[in-house]
Amino acid sequence: MKTQIYLGFFVAFFLLNFVQKEQQSKGKIYLNVDGFENNDGKLMIALSNSEESYSNNDQVYRGAHAEIINKKATYVFDDIPMGTYAIKVFHDENNNDELDFNFMHIPQEAYGFSNNARGTFGPASWEDAKFELVSDSLSISITVE
Repeated sequence: MKTQIYLGFFVAFFLLNFVQKEQQSKGKIYLNVDGFENNDGKLMIALSNSEESYSNNDQVYRGAHAEIINKKATYVFDDIPMGTYAIKVFHDENNNDELDFNFMHIPQEAYGFSNNARGTFGPASWEDAKFELVSDSLSISITVE
C-alpha cells in the first residue's frame, strides 16, 4: 500500500514538474514598430520560426495585423515556444493585404525586419533578421522604411 502511495506521489510530482516546464518553455514577443509616414491602413506582421517559413510567405508561423496609432504600432505574440524566430512587417496603407510593388518590383509601401536588418536587392536574410526567444518575454523594435 505504501509503495502505491509513493509511486502515486512520484507520478504526480513528475507530471506537475513536466507541466510547469512546459509552461515555462513559452514566452511573449512584444513588437513595437515605428517610422510610419501616416496612420492609414494597418501593419501586417509575419512571425517565422524557420528559414523556410521566413522565405515562403505562404508558410508563416504566425501572422497578424495591428492598428497604426500616432505613426506607431504594437503587437504581442503570446504563447510562443522558446526558439529562433524572425519578423517581417509592412505598412498596408491601402488595406489590400499585400505589399504593393511598382513596375520595377520595388516596394511602394514601408516595410521592415527584426533586428532592423536590410537586404540589398530584396528582403533581409534570415541570418540577419533572426533572434532567439530564451526567456518569458522579449521586446523587438522595428523601424519601417
